[in-house]
Parts: sequence; C-alpha cells; structure tokens
Amino acid sequence: MLVEIIIPTHDRPAALASMLASLIAQTDPDWGAHVVIDNLEGDHIIELVESFGDPRIKWTKLKERYNDWGHTPREYGKQQSDADYIIMSGDDNYYVPILVEEIRKATIDKPGIVYWDMVHSHRNYEYFRCAPFICQIDMGAFATRRDIAQTLKLNTTYAADGEYIEEFKFRHPNEWIAKIQKVLFVHN
Repeated sequence: MLVEIIIPTHDRPAALASMLASLIAQTDPDWGAHVVIDNLEGDHIIELVESFGDPRIKWTKLKERYNDWGHTPREYGKQQSDADYIIMSGDDNYYVPILVEEIRKATIDKPGIVYWDMVHSHRNYEYFRCAPFICQIDMGAFATRRDIAQTLKLNTTYAADGEYIEEFKFRHPNEWIAKIQKVLFVHN
C-alpha cells in the first residue's frame, strides 16, 4: 500500500465519519486507514468504522485512555503500519480527493517526507502555507516514509508535530523533503 493514514479518535463519531468519507473519495485507491481508539468505551466508534464496509479501514481499541492529543495512538498506529508512507492525522480533519494521487507523484524518488499546504480552522479557515519547521506544519499535512517514521518517536507534548519534523531533520540530514504545491488537507 502506498500510504496509510493513522487516525486517533476518542469520541467524535460525526467528525470521524467525515474523515473516513474523505478517504473513500480518493481518486487513487492505494491507501489504508488505521483508526486507533483512545477510549475504553469505544464500541460505537467500532460500529461506525465497520459500517463503512471498506477492508482498507481497520481499527484498534487501546487498553487505556492516554488523552495526549492523539500522539500515543499515532505512535501505536505507525508502528503497526506496512505502507510505504504514513500520515498521522486526526479524526476531525479531512483530505481532498486527489491526496493519494498527488502523494504517488511526489514520492517517485522516495523522499523521506512529503508535505503539502492546508486550510486551518485555528486561522479562520484561511490558507496556511506549511513549511518543515516547528509551528509551521501540522501532523496531518505530511507523509513520512515508513522506514523513517518508525524510527522517530512522537513526543506527547502539544507541539509534537514540529518536534517530529525537527527530529527528522536532525536524525536524517541526508534525506530530502518534498513539497506538493497544493492544498490537500483541511484541519478542523
């Protein structure tokens, strides 16, 4: 599989349904999703995921609640992945239908990370030009090659997105970062 989207969720079924619908709408079918439930009472989330009836969407319910902005569930999900690239998103986000198609084009030369621009709710749904620096990127706006993603530990701090990028640049200075010059992600 080209790309797997790791989706931590707690208890927002309507948001998760929109996220999953955005993946099913992809023009390139070479994706998977792993919903990681950070909720001991997540049976209704399991029912929602299974209601899509798409074998590319799997789920795991964690044995305890971490409540750390989804970073522990993301860490769990990325370690289970066998995709070429991993995106660690959130249940309240969604992607435009050409995301996977654009990732395919951008990863022909196997960059360590590929990223794209987004529309960001915390900025009144304005255009947000992403850059691979702390406070200039969101976890859902980039994909990391699996062999690298599984070596980088996600911190459980609020700014883990940028810290992850900085660690990538520090630990893998010879890997290159590719940019897709399009808005492919809506952060809610």
